[in-house]
Amino acid sequence: MLVLRRKVGESIVLAGVINVSVLAVEGERVKIGISAPPDVSIVREELLHNNNEPAEPRTTPIQQSTR
Repeated sequence: MLVLRRKVGESIVLAGVINVSVLAVEGERVKIGISAPPDVSIVREELLHNNNEPAEPRTTPIQQSTR
């Protein structure tokens, strides 16, 4: 496992097409944003272990600032 440290506003890029950004740190919780092509499924780990059926991917688009 690769372990990286990132600050709020910093990102990492996976396979040249998936961007993982640190949006906020609130106590022990980290809010991340993931930008990936539509064919890449993004699922929280606990949902994978909830049942044997594959989880349906859901996205919540966030309007980006134009500044």
